[in-house]
Amino acid sequence: MAEVPEVTTSSAEELLAAGRRHLAVRDYNAATESLAKACELLAKTHGDVADECAEAYLWYGKALLGLSREESGVLGGGVPGANNEEEEENEEENGENGEEAPKENEQDVEMPNEKVEKIEAESTTKDEEVASSTAEIEEKPGTSNGDQNDESIANLDNEEDVDNLQLAWEMLELSRSILQKRGSTARAQLADAHLALGEVALESETYDKAVLDMVSCLEIQKELYRSDDRRIAETHYQIGLANSLASNFEDAITHFKNAANILESRIKTLENPSAVAEDATVKKYSIADPFYSVEDELKELKGLLPEIQEKIQDMMDYKAEMIKRVRETLCPSNGEGSSSGGPGAAPSKPSAPKAAPSDISHLIKRKRKNSDEDTSASKRINT
Repeated sequence: MAEVPEVTTSSAEELLAAGRRHLAVRDYNAATESLAKACELLAKTHGDVADECAEAYLWYGKALLGLSREESGVLGGGVPGANNEEEEENEEENGENGEEAPKENEQDVEMPNEKVEKIEAESTTKDEEVASSTAEIEEKPGTSNGDQNDESIANLDNEEDVDNLQLAWEMLELSRSILQKRGSTARAQLADAHLALGEVALESETYDKAVLDMVSCLEIQKELYRSDDRRIAETHYQIGLANSLASNFEDAITHFKNAANILESRIKTLENPSAVAEDATVKKYSIADPFYSVEDELKELKGLLPEIQEKIQDMMDYKAEMIKRVRETLCPSNGEGSSSGGPGAAPSKPSAPKAAPSDISHLIKRKRKNSDEDTSASKRINT
């Protein structure tokens, strides 16, 4: 018996709520599983690009971004290669202690004659297996090696070639295109989609694209929120980070300073009791989080300011160093001219992610790996 549409929609809403709960506690594996199923149900019920799918796509894309960061070690338990020193130390210890190393491998030692007999037996068995499998293929009518290869290649493309970061971009791009058509009623969600797309571009090292998406987010946020809203501060911080990675140090300094100024303004508001009583953001946080307090937010904001000030100083130092290197390149002491591959040359940028497809069936039902987690300063600005 076919499922009733209302039941399917209700199930999708429950999965969406569960996915958001998992995402709130940074359980990205559980979040992606729930949100993938929600996207699948909504797409089957309403269509792949239906308005009802926009929110699920947005949250699924965010979960995939978090999972990609976790698996790549950005939120994980350490830098790749951090355990190499421990492994080398263990190897040295085993090498120095001549008694321990052989004990683990005593059962694996084989005499030369035994190895030859084993290899011959294995080769004979493999030849028999290949012959039997070839005979089975020839007996099946309408089946060719070419068809099987095509199917296996297609399966590999679907399962291996598309990683979590690419999936995140595709889902967020689908969400953005749907929300853009909705108009003024989805401006806040559209800003979130632009910011998440910028973060994906940041992870894929396409920094210019990241800046464009984040600036689009910032323009929408300025229309929606107060000038001292922490969400605007977070976006300024993210734009500053993207510009710093793109070696646009002047723009990075500007946006880091804007983020710091907004937080300072927010601190002044929270330190004024009369302003706190009328502040809509405080009321919103108090309703959403029973453990929220103005004192805790003040403490957190005051802790973030030194980090941003340190970023600003770093950018000033990098800018001064870059100017110094450019001058040395243009006016070398030996009188030689500058070369195009000098220190001031801009780094090459990787290509942008592939275009989003209209069919999302290959984006869901994927198993995820477990990993540890951590938070960045940019996320704590918007906590």
